[in-house]
Amino acid sequence: MVSNRKILIVPDKFKGSLSAPEVADAIEEAIKMRAVHISEVEIEKVPMADGGDGSLDIMYTALSKDTSSRAHLMNVKCCDPLRRPIKAPILLFHNNGEQCAFIEMARCCGLTLLKEEERDPLKTDTFGLGLMIRAAADAGAQKIIIGIGGSATNDMGYGIWGEEGSMSPEEIVRMCDNITFQIACDVENPLLGPNGATMVYAPQKGANWMTLPLLEQRMELYAVKAQSLLKRFGGEFAVRATHITTIPGGGAAGGVGSAFYSFFKAELLPGWQLFSQILSLEEKIASAETIITGEGRFDSQSLSGKLIDGLASLCRKYGKRPAVVCGESLVSPELLKKHKIGNVYQLMDICPDRQTCISSAKILLKGTYPTLVEVGCDEAGRGCLAGAVFAAAVVLPKGFSHPLLNDSKQLNANQREELRDIIEREAVAWSVASIDAQEIDRINILNASIKGMHKAIDDLKNSCGEKVTPSLIFVDGNRFKPYGKTPHHCIIKGDSKLSCIAAASILAKTHRDEYMQRLAAEYPQYGWEENMAYPTAKHREAIALYGLTPYHRRSFNLIDNQLNLHI
Repeated sequence: MVSNRKILIVPDKFKGSLSAPEVADAIEEAIKMRAVHISEVEIEKVPMADGGDGSLDIMYTALSKDTSSRAHLMNVKCCDPLRRPIKAPILLFHNNGEQCAFIEMARCCGLTLLKEEERDPLKTDTFGLGLMIRAAADAGAQKIIIGIGGSATNDMGYGIWGEEGSMSPEEIVRMCDNITFQIACDVENPLLGPNGATMVYAPQKGANWMTLPLLEQRMELYAVKAQSLLKRFGGEFAVRATHITTIPGGGAAGGVGSAFYSFFKAELLPGWQLFSQILSLEEKIASAETIITGEGRFDSQSLSGKLIDGLASLCRKYGKRPAVVCGESLVSPELLKKHKIGNVYQLMDICPDRQTCISSAKILLKGTYPTLVEVGCDEAGRGCLAGAVFAAAVVLPKGFSHPLLNDSKQLNANQREELRDIIEREAVAWSVASIDAQEIDRINILNASIKGMHKAIDDLKNSCGEKVTPSLIFVDGNRFKPYGKTPHHCIIKGDSKLSCIAAASILAKTHRDEYMQRLAAEYPQYGWEENMAYPTAKHREAIALYGLTPYHRRSFNLIDNQLNLHI
């Protein structure tokens, strides 16, 4: 009996594009599409987070798979950063015999809860977080884990204490004395100074150059008040008072990191480390044959305490190298070797346009495998004075390459014809369409070019005559109209960047040249066999001498005092 091979998928989010679960799902689907013996492959997905937006969902999804965790969500009454009443969930679960609670600070104090014009760290505070902590304590939590990313606040956690007449700091500290706190904190910024909470993060929360000095001054007063309170508490609190402004990570979430370290004796941990402990990541790595991780932008910061760095360190313990899937990789081979990173797969290798990688990340992740149908489109004859505009659509087989394949304008006629034969013979599907001069005059050349591309896509068929539907459309230039619901992206000078566009350029050009050769035989006086109806001096002179043919584009600036050729 063949034992199952285990593939562990542990991605972070592709920021601005896909959530971590969406990345994991896309990678899983791609693996299933290409695996020869899929029944022998066990795939386990463990999407990861850093404590910011989406962290609670990831925790809940992962823990729900383990019935012993008894994971469930509890909605509590709290408030947003401006103290407007809202309800937000707390995740309650059991871990190693402890009743635990996970709080995502962004759910009550997050920047995304505010309209852009409402963002002002002089007005926002962490009162909502205090309400959630009290709710977790009332629910019997022995350990409270808080992801503090994505906050809209800069109050050093003073909002937690509440308003006049509510619980005092001493009462809250006593209430939480038997509770262990862990804080997911991925930054090392201190509380004060040029690298502190205010100067680095407050501008992202709505502060400007006029309010920054006031916010920093207020933070200094918070720190002095906190030190006074801590010294009054005595013991370990008094010791921590001396580190309150310098503790690495103290500046996280507008000083919340410092508040929890000082008053709640919390452990500040990198987000990946905290999540890996809860989700038993090391055990999963130990039993996996292949580990795949990833994020949108893979750079040196990724290997400086972030998820991929932490994951790689766990893999090294078991002699394994994680593969990395990313939108773009900026990591040197030397750094990859140092951290023992395996293969790196970047979407930019599929599509060198960054915006496409962001907007179409899901389909590109799946598209690293044969099921993705990428069609390249280009036109020929747009700038001509006569004749139809030709458009081509080409789907190349995966891995297709040819040393001559480039922008058709950079090749001579013989090279283009050589490539035409190869492309038409080896392409998965190809089609060429044309829009005549009369239609160009009626709808203009831009719309005619796009119409031609749409028509070419409509007519795509494989060698068996079966219609081919594209998954993603790449267009040379900067203008296109949506083709149904199929994602598309325009790439300036795309014929020199993507093989499928270059192939379309070849077909459009060669088919149009063939067409113009036929017209040249009918109207030899215009020199179309050489100029292909482009606005050369000879062509314009011929128009002036002989007038216009039925193939000339009347909407174009041909010559002054245009004449009609009567035939």
